[in-house]
Amino acid sequence: MLPRMIPEAHRLHAALVTAFPGYVTGVFAERGYPLDRSSVEAIENATAVLDRELADELARPFLEQRRGPLELFRSALRLTARVLEEGGVDPLQTKGLMSEIDPYGLVPGSSSALGPEAHEAHLAWGSAKAAAFMGDQKPAVADPVILILASNRTERAMLVDALESPGIRCVAARNPAAVATAINESSVLTAAVDLAHRSATDVIARLTAAKISTVAFGDAIDDLTETGLRAQGVRTVVGRQQMLEDPRRYIPSVT
Repeated sequence: MLPRMIPEAHRLHAALVTAFPGYVTGVFAERGYPLDRSSVEAIENATAVLDRELADELARPFLEQRRGPLELFRSALRLTARVLEEGGVDPLQTKGLMSEIDPYGLVPGSSSALGPEAHEAHLAWGSAKAAAFMGDQKPAVADPVILILASNRTERAMLVDALESPGIRCVAARNPAAVATAINESSVLTAAVDLAHRSATDVIARLTAAKISTVAFGDAIDDLTETGLRAQGVRTVVGRQQMLEDPRRYIPSVT
């Protein structure tokens, strides 16, 4: 479970961690660096380090933060640079300080190089930080949320009643736009997605990209369906009846 964060920090964390592997892979391809097992493992390890360190830093009040998000992003890049050095890859032929700090040209000039979602999330977080300093106030931490996407109104109500508890509220989303809003404006801990919902595929992609623990439930789930969902990052795949009979069994964050 992620530490509690203000919405802007939660969004920035998800955006930077999601952007990291694609950004690094793109730079490797552009520079002609080898994308072999060692480099892929290095990128995966660096992503995990960024995930952990960024979550820890962004969960702190602004006044207690000592390292910026992009500083942590650059620090994670050193792990991928190390595998190039160990593999005997020649550094870029550049001069000056950057040739020592970033010999392989991996560091982005700004968050805009990481894609629009990461750039917008970085700007929103920066605005929240500036407002907090100017107002000498700590932004309120968003209440933890369980997100529910279900086709049937009765089943949706059953899940909300079963999972909502003091300090944790349930948000029943009905479309991808509502899911995006919940991810950006709330501290979503976990989500339950009905595979029968017409937007289930889109919503699962959004949730897993945001590193939100996701439970998918539905009818007649076979091995192929379960394997495909798990490959997408879904944590648990369960039958509809089992989910409705004991939802707390599959949403452990509220037990």
